[in-house]
Amino acid sequence: MNWRALIYQIPREPQKNRVAVWRRLKSIGSLNVLQSIWILPDNDESRDEFLKLVEQIKEIGGKAFTCIITIDDEEQNKALIAGFNKEREIDYIEILEKCKDFEKEIEKETKRQNFTFAELDENEEEVEKLFKWFKKIEKKDYFNCPLKDEAVEALEKCKVLLNDFRNIVYERDEENGFRFK
Repeated sequence: MNWRALIYQIPREPQKNRVAVWRRLKSIGSLNVLQSIWILPDNDESRDEFLKLVEQIKEIGGKAFTCIITIDDEEQNKALIAGFNKEREIDYIEILEKCKDFEKEIEKETKRQNFTFAELDENEEEVEKLFKWFKKIEKKDYFNCPLKDEAVEALEKCKVLLNDFRNIVYERDEENGFRFK
């Protein structure tokens, strides 16, 4: 299997430069295989992302290059794919936890009969945030992590709960709203 590798060296100081590069590497879903060696599945997008990082690293006084590596050993490839999936699993678990938190929030507000537009706005924002976050994770889920389907189901449940909550808010508003006589 072909992989795109980024190999680099960055001056120790200032620390913020090292952190900025690390954050960018994590945000694109690359996997750290050895110190200062990160990989992605080889494709045009990974090449472009790593080339941008090469320029960024050079601008801060570091050295970097990107190349294609081929790993012929199927077990090693499987281990790398498992590493990618483990990273995404961590992300999907967080999504699942946030979905459970949202469920509890809807339960709490329903018990309190807090069917206000302010509460609805807050809940809509939360679900929108969860879906945006999921899209970011999905973009870097190169090997379809098994937890992805569970996260999709949890997000769909959040959407249904939100819709049910929204309907109650609108019904209550119609019942309690101003009426011309």
